[in-house]
Amino acid sequence: MTESKRKEALVDPRFGERYEFLRTAEETGGELVRVEVTAAPGPSRRPASAHPEQEERFTVLSGTLGVRVGKEERVLGAGEELVVPAGVAHLPYNAGEGEVRFVAEVRPAGRFEGFLRAMVEADNTGREGMAYLLTAAQVLSAFGDVEHPTPLPLPLERAVFRALASMGRLLGYRLRG
Repeated sequence: MTESKRKEALVDPRFGERYEFLRTAEETGGELVRVEVTAAPGPSRRPASAHPEQEERFTVLSGTLGVRVGKEERVLGAGEELVVPAGVAHLPYNAGEGEVRFVAEVRPAGRFEGFLRAMVEADNTGREGMAYLLTAAQVLSAFGDVEHPTPLPLPLERAVFRALASMGRLLGYRLRG
């Protein structure tokens, strides 16, 4: 598979990350989404999460990538890979002094690409505290089949995010999509 000539990038200043689509779901017939991620140094503020129906492969291009998989910590350098099976909670983070660049490949593509676009949009609203939570809940409610960010049982998590998303919309915290 060749990489896409078009390199669309999403910038997420909230978490100091940049995502560049290398292969999209459309280009691969739904087989995968491949994204180059650049992350600034410092600890991740994201929660660990799982993809209920998709595996994710991380390949380090430069820097040091830490990945918490369940309770295990892995540290990877340039050229190293790690595959996280579907349903397993994980958290990739920059474990080095400088920025880290890695490729994240999600199989099958499913709706991951749409989730990433919507989450970056939510992260770019400038909202904080409860306003941000009510905004992000709309994304997590809409993409429950893609991202499972809490230790709650999946049906309970989905009900919580649906309720928070409804509250956010009622209060006017909407996204374009």
